[in-house]
Amino acid sequence: MRKLTAGMVGLAVLVLGAGLAPSPALAKAKCPKECKVQIRTQDKTCKASCAKHDKTCKQDCRAANKAAKAACKAAANPAPPTCSPSGAFLL
Repeated sequence: MRKLTAGMVGLAVLVLGAGLAPSPALAKAKCPKECKVQIRTQDKTCKASCAKHDKTCKQDCRAANKAAKAACKAAANPAPPTCSPSGAFLL
């Protein structure tokens, strides 16, 4: 009976340890600095093209910026000039 209990405890520790270990597949992707600069520049250009008090235009720019950042984080290997595969910034 003690062998069974020791085996179950060992198995539980092994499963718990594997669950706490960081997985490279689950690691948060990070955008390179060049991509961040490109996304920020495109966002500033978009906002500059909006009229002074055009709230919907600025909201669209903000949404496009968020989408570009999300696409950059989701990309397997983001690299400029294709950091943002979204067509939101294409004029």
